[in-house]
Amino acid sequence: MYHLRLQPDDYLHECYHIETYKKAYSFPMQPINGLHDWAKTGIEPVLPHIKRKMPRKPKKNRRMAKDEPKKLKPGHLSRKGLLMTCTQSGQHGHNKRFCTQGNEHAKHV
Repeated sequence: MYHLRLQPDDYLHECYHIETYKKAYSFPMQPINGLHDWAKTGIEPVLPHIKRKMPRKPKKNRRMAKDEPKKLKPGHLSRKGLLMTCTQSGQHGHNKRFCTQGNEHAKHV
């Protein structure tokens, strides 16, 4: 709207204007009678639906920050900052799955 140089107030419904809010609450509100004074209708009250457990793993209570270290299982080490080495060609920067020299070598054997 700002890109087209339009005023958002021109497209806002009048029920959201401050003047309408002030008019609605300008008169004092009278308290209503409590539950014990309400007329009985004989109709059973509507009950909430039964909550079912959804078939999935529940989400964690909080999401970890990007710079927060991840919790590793005991005996496991992090691979962050390690340089990959291919087991077929011995070169750094890739593994044997994406090795071009190793695949050629395997074809000739």
